[in-house]
Amino acid sequence: MPGLAHLCHHDMHWEYCNDFDARVKYIKNYKPKDEIEIRLKWFQLVPESEIPGKDSKAWEACVKAWEACVKAWEAYNKANMAYNEAYIAYNEAWKSHVKAGKAYVTKYKKELDRLHDTLFPGCPWDGKTMFPEKS
Repeated sequence: MPGLAHLCHHDMHWEYCNDFDARVKYIKNYKPKDEIEIRLKWFQLVPESEIPGKDSKAWEACVKAWEACVKAWEAYNKANMAYNEAYIAYNEAWKSHVKAGKAYVTKYKKELDRLHDTLFPGCPWDGKTMFPEKS
């Protein structure tokens, strides 16, 4: 249930709350145990009939701004999920690439060593780094 809330968050005296029950659930599940009782005691929705200026442009703007906030949060979460899924896929592909690359280099080590000596004379590669002086 949405409405004007008293102490929905510990640092905002009054604010619009779009889902009272979801906020109560969040408080019970995620807030410090020693804060839950006092938070739930003071977090209340103001009865609709008691909301001052509920027909005002200011209240309408508050509600619309909150609705925009919820939409933006949903978009953020969706984008974050897509990012996380893409990163996991990238990480798996990277591991696969490294494994396949090591297998290739191992199989063709002699040929690659000869190719290196032919194409890159004087290369400082020491088997571990191209900057052996920093090792």
